[in-house]
Amino acid sequence: MIVGYRQLTAPRVLGMISGTSADAIDAALVQLEGRSMRLLRFASRPYPPETRELIFALMEDRASVRQLSRAHFLVGELFADVAVTLLAGESVDLIGSHGQTVAHLPYETPPSTLQIGEAAIIAERTGALVVSDFRTADLALGGQAAPLVPYFDSWLLRSETVDRAAINIGGMANVSWVPREGSGAPPVMGWDSGPGNVVSDALAERFLGQPADFDGKFSATGRVVPEILAEMLLHPYFAATGPKSTGREDFGRDFFEPYLEKAQPADLMRTALALTAETLLNSIRPLIQGPFEMVVGGGGYHNPVLMQELRERAAGLPLQRLVGFEEFGITADAREACAFALMAHETLHGRPSSIASVTGARRPAVLGKISFPS
Repeated sequence: MIVGYRQLTAPRVLGMISGTSADAIDAALVQLEGRSMRLLRFASRPYPPETRELIFALMEDRASVRQLSRAHFLVGELFADVAVTLLAGESVDLIGSHGQTVAHLPYETPPSTLQIGEAAIIAERTGALVVSDFRTADLALGGQAAPLVPYFDSWLLRSETVDRAAINIGGMANVSWVPREGSGAPPVMGWDSGPGNVVSDALAERFLGQPADFDGKFSATGRVVPEILAEMLLHPYFAATGPKSTGREDFGRDFFEPYLEKAQPADLMRTALALTAETLLNSIRPLIQGPFEMVVGGGGYHNPVLMQELRERAAGLPLQRLVGFEEFGITADAREACAFALMAHETLHGRPSSIASVTGARRPAVLGKISFPS
């Protein structure tokens, strides 16, 4: 099956992921041909509330090994359901499934990372080859195993004339710095800048009883509290140099607890968005040498208050334009799912799809493990 796949000139590939927000399973069906990608279809299905709570219990060390085992297969079934529904009876040549991260511990000894969502179930339900477990090969080579999407950003966004910062604002916020082509160009860089939506989502759950501050309506009524923002910025992660990555272990529900009595809920929400914008920009400032563009994806792109914070805090920088991934043929929401479609494609061709300058690995790695349909 792998040899047959390599002979295809325009394969149809399905990429799937649920990010650190653990809010939904995103799936993007694409067609690849040479250096081009065409987005054919995209779907996002929210987790059932009880499944999302189980995932949070795993992330927060409140679950047993039995619950972990059950969640691994339950999430696999849910990913398979999304794949079958999106394909609607049509064939697919390959699936790349990132699954759901429940632990990412690159700084511990030994370092580890864990993504759940059994790929064998997806392969059986769809009849397709499935590449999964993308992070472990990079970790085995001494890397952070994150972020991985800079490979895709470089493939999609490299320009001859302008540097680009590709930004994903999901649960965590991460950046790919894609320098313009040319002799002596620095390598592609990438890192997690810190929390994306994770803090504001947790505040929305606490104060609004909903998974997010949809359209930024609640935060729009608040103001940034400078003293709290300054205190949040003292978190040691922001001073660390790359390669670096983070997750709910650093910025989970406990992160905002010390501030609950210090400000009104709407002000805390607005300050959380300011934290995301400020840390994103602080992380790219050292690399800015001239005009650059920002290309934004992820759920945070749809929050106008967050985008306002980002634009206002970028004042004075030589930012030519801030656009969404729609400018490059895919949607902001589909970017990560498209990335894992591309990485699965590279895996079947035996080509590395991690960037050692991003993850800190000893060398680029061919990512993922392959599950065959019966």
